[in-house]
Amino acid sequence: MFIEAIKIRIIAKSGKKYGRYLSFLVEDDISEVNMIFGKNTLGKSTLIESIVYGLNGEAIYGKKQKEIINFKLLLRKFMDEKLEHAEIYLQLQNYGERVVVQRDAVEKNEPVIVFRNVSLEKHDTGKSLDDRATEKDYYKINKDKNIIGNQTYQEFLFSFLGVEPIRKVGEDSEEENDNKEERLIFYIQNLLPLFVVPQEAWTDIQATNPKYEIADVKKTAFEFLLNLSNADVAKYRHSLEFYNSQLRQKMNSLKDLQEVVQLLSHDNSKQIDDVIRDKKNELIDLQKKIVEIENGNRVVDNVLKEIRSKYRHMAMIAKRHEESLETLEAEISQYQYYITKIESDIEKNDKLKTAKKLIGILPIETCPRCLNDVEIKETEELSSGHCHLCGSELQNENNTVQTLHYLLDELKDFKRLMEKKEDAKKEVANKLFLVRLELKELRKTMDGYEDQLKPQSMEQYNFFSREVGRIENSLKELEKDKEVLKKYENISTEKDNIAVKIKSLKKSIKDAKASEDLDNEKLETFEEEFKDILFKLDFLKDGFDTAKVDNLDKSIKDKGRKNISVINRIYEQIKIDREDYYPKIDGVNLYNITSSSGLIRIILSYYLSLLKTSLLYKESTNHPFFLVMDEPRQQNLDFDTFNHFLEQLYKIKEEYPKQFQVIVASSVKGKIEEEDVRLFLNKINNKLIKEIAE
Repeated sequence: MFIEAIKIRIIAKSGKKYGRYLSFLVEDDISEVNMIFGKNTLGKSTLIESIVYGLNGEAIYGKKQKEIINFKLLLRKFMDEKLEHAEIYLQLQNYGERVVVQRDAVEKNEPVIVFRNVSLEKHDTGKSLDDRATEKDYYKINKDKNIIGNQTYQEFLFSFLGVEPIRKVGEDSEEENDNKEERLIFYIQNLLPLFVVPQEAWTDIQATNPKYEIADVKKTAFEFLLNLSNADVAKYRHSLEFYNSQLRQKMNSLKDLQEVVQLLSHDNSKQIDDVIRDKKNELIDLQKKIVEIENGNRVVDNVLKEIRSKYRHMAMIAKRHEESLETLEAEISQYQYYITKIESDIEKNDKLKTAKKLIGILPIETCPRCLNDVEIKETEELSSGHCHLCGSELQNENNTVQTLHYLLDELKDFKRLMEKKEDAKKEVANKLFLVRLELKELRKTMDGYEDQLKPQSMEQYNFFSREVGRIENSLKELEKDKEVLKKYENISTEKDNIAVKIKSLKKSIKDAKASEDLDNEKLETFEEEFKDILFKLDFLKDGFDTAKVDNLDKSIKDKGRKNISVINRIYEQIKIDREDYYPKIDGVNLYNITSSSGLIRIILSYYLSLLKTSLLYKESTNHPFFLVMDEPRQQNLDFDTFNHFLEQLYKIKEEYPKQFQVIVASSVKGKIEEEDVRLFLNKINNKLIKEIAE
């Protein structure tokens, strides 16, 4: 993507217009190297900030983002005017597609207007662009919550770059899947710090990268820019965290409900449906019997006989539960015995290991019994497998380690089994408790009927009536139990579904990491380019702190060939860390051994080599192929190194003509070619912001 032109348009309360129009085209063609030249306070940073703001990247300025371009202050301080309105226009081109972007510079949340197939001219306004453009679109800066509408400006920029951003892995409804902006977890402002270096950002690589939903955003930005396979892993990890959180919630809910479910007399909702059906049939039968007794048509039966039969049945169930409890308690006791024994063996193993270490360092030179000198013959000991001192069989330490691992595995298995038996014991104990309650109720009913003296018909009528009431109450309780069990079963099903998704995401992560050959090739190229440019910027000559090098571990200085200098040995050991992609030496960040100017050399080398590597792998990276740097010379960088930096730019221009764009704001020219000075600012009549005519 190329920035072909920019216009800053400011309207004062007086009606006067201020601002600046600047084209980066030379004879309608892109210029690879562009310098904005001028002393401090003339507006170089304001121009860079306007470009960044036009690309929706103000968040890279950290706390300063709220007033990234304060035109209100500029007008009051330099023009003695009050601000009415301000706009930023950017003409962007990518692979032949050209647009002009208009963004409100006062109301930052106003929609961005994108004019298609039109060029930005010096006297243009939004109205004149609208008249000439073939198409015009509006894009919101922030998406409204729960509203599916037009794409946001973020979505447009990614689309214009031809890059698919990192999104959440589809989690739930189709509606949510359609709402693509809600699913973005990586934004333009996360990518910008790898090709835009503001004046405040010369303290580190990606000095400021806003954090949103991805935890390790700097690492992800690098992977995404070079289009490494790990870039896809970020979205899978994000979803994995979401589902792991959901799984923990479901597990906790199941644990809370389990205590209630264990007190229920049935295991699942289907069982309860069967019982409810049987109870309703029993209720209908009892109601018929009552009607028959009321009509005097029913033969009297012995009520107590039926109750005693039910009592005997429940007593047998209680006995079975009691026997199960006894068996489970015996098994738990056995498991506890095994666990205690294994823990004891582990403790002995640990003591034996410690003893071996102690004995191993004791110089045994004389026999502890006869005090004669003892000659240890290690070769004979190893061949015979017996100690030369006492004749006992030698113990292999590896076997000891293997034994320990076996014991630990066995301990884990027994604890897991005992936990299952404990759960089973709780379940049986709860069932026994419920059966005993029912036995108590039946006993009470039998005693009541035995004490009462009344005609059998009245006794039977009373019994049937009470049974009807009891069954109706039982049905209400069963319905409640059914709701609890349904909730438990639904949560259990949801938990299983989440577990399947987690398994699938883990497989996706594994698959994403599988194609690493091209990744390694890119990283090796980047590492070599970085070291090459770093060398040409005289880092090893002027960019390190001698005292810090002298304090390095001796092993670092001794590595490599002995016939070269310490500096060159250090240079050979510089590596791009494969975990965080920072330049390191023996795991230590390279800037820990640099001076302040050395840090700037590292940063310059890093960004240039990243651009060069992306150009080399043009078809398989997400780099936009432009680089913006605000005042690298001002950051303690010596004049010679600045010129070496420009030399590297021209070298890349020679290798990749018309394929990239670099914009540098600088207070010194150095060896820049005159035709590449795109804007020459001065205090007398050419500050960035000046009155313009439209």
